[in-house]
Amino acid sequence: MLHVTASTRRAAAAVLATVGVVVFGWLLESVAGDWGLADLDWPVLKGLAAHRGPAATAWAQALHAGSGPVATLAVAGIVAAVWAVVGRELRRPALLLGAPLVDLALVTAVRYWVERERPPAWFDAVGGTGGPAFPSVHTSVVLTLLFVALYLAYSRRESPRGLVVGVLVAGVLVMAVAASDLYLGRHWLTDIVASGALSAIVLAGAVWIDSHSRLGSDTAAADVAHPRASADT
Repeated sequence: MLHVTASTRRAAAAVLATVGVVVFGWLLESVAGDWGLADLDWPVLKGLAAHRGPAATAWAQALHAGSGPVATLAVAGIVAAVWAVVGRELRRPALLLGAPLVDLALVTAVRYWVERERPPAWFDAVGGTGGPAFPSVHTSVVLTLLFVALYLAYSRRESPRGLVVGVLVAGVLVMAVAASDLYLGRHWLTDIVASGALSAIVLAGAVWIDSHSRLGSDTAAADVAHPRASADT
């Protein structure tokens, strides 16, 4: 993207991963000590529950069901398979599918490590929610898939045309999924923010891996171009 070097990409990935780790660590302390952002968990939950309506609940439930990890990974798998066949490449399609898979494994491991309880059952608009709450699988996997897809789509382009629109659309979709989790009473606010922190770490990993893949490709291309230039002279 606009000739960003591999070293710059790796530096950006390191910064992004560091921010993700720091924010996640802060959230862990906040949840454990019931301070900081955790002070907003109850007010947000109660405020949204007080403004529920049948139509909004139906929309939120449909969005929640459609953004589940199984559906999200299925979409990632289909897109990656088509990309691999049509584009005749494996690295980027593998990253597209691998990133949300890693994200799902990471979030699941963290959830059962932290074992935070979900909001009380009477706040759950539709019922049937189980398992630990922190962080949200739906939000994290969707966020990871969308932003890794954006990175991979634009990492080889010379022009950033459409990137801002893509980021805005992805951001709106992620916010909608996160809002449905909160609105339905399935997660706390800090669960949602923690999902973003873990997604940042996974995205950083994808950028780091891709930067090394690009370095090898660029070196090979340079090796091919060099003897041609020498022959011309």
